[in-house]
Amino acid sequence: MRRTFAGLIFGLAYGFAGLTIAGFLLQRTAFDPGVTADSSHAVLADPLIRGEVVTLIADAVSAQLGPLAPNDANFTQANVRARVDQIATTHAGAKLLADVVHDAHAHLIGVQRTPVQITPAQMVDATQMQAAAALPPVTLDVPRIGLLDATRTALGWLVPIAALATLALLVIGLAAHPERTAVFRSLGLGLLLLAVLVALFGYAVPKYALPHIGSSVWTRVPAALATDSVTLLVGLELLLVGGGLALLAGTGAIRRKQRWSTPVSTYRYQEERRWSG
Repeated sequence: MRRTFAGLIFGLAYGFAGLTIAGFLLQRTAFDPGVTADSSHAVLADPLIRGEVVTLIADAVSAQLGPLAPNDANFTQANVRARVDQIATTHAGAKLLADVVHDAHAHLIGVQRTPVQITPAQMVDATQMQAAAALPPVTLDVPRIGLLDATRTALGWLVPIAALATLALLVIGLAAHPERTAVFRSLGLGLLLLAVLVALFGYAVPKYALPHIGSSVWTRVPAALATDSVTLLVGLELLLVGGGLALLAGTGAIRRKQRWSTPVSTYRYQEERRWSG
């Protein structure tokens, strides 16, 4: 009876642990504009996202400054675009546009309700042309996707609750389980399950599912962040899989030791009782 109860508790614990891991990874790749700003180089490495930012800035600068300098070839749309694109592809240049990337992602998921604007100071940084400081701000066309907004809100309260439930259920399960080998085996299987969820929600969902949730190029932000964090995810996968396999191997070793240390097998004991009866 205790084993059945403990198994049920561990099953619930792993369910909440999976929800915690999945929610945390989705928050990091899809619902945290702060991470997006820190990884602006990875986001702007996407040619479609970078193209939208570069084209908007280049069109505004060349259209408004070009007529003021008709004999200056630097103010043609093609030249300005090439200049901005070159700057945006560098790590330092992407950092200069980090606030633009942050605001665009924040608006996409509903954190920021005001329109996304590129300021004159940001256009100066993006073009390295001081004359752009005299231009008015330009608005970046970023939609707000209701499904992402609702998911972000739900994860905000669901993840901490699931984490607390996981800890509480693990403590109850460990206290209730009568066999050490069964505990190790359960924990090993749980780590392998978490490894699957990390691969699914840390990489597969943001990389391949979320970019198709809308027509805007900014839905590709989670895919860029998932690609940028792949090294961290691989390390976490190795840790979880290695830990799970080690626990399962330890379970087998303990069982073999118990069999060798038992003087009379259960089968023999049952046979003797049957004949003596």
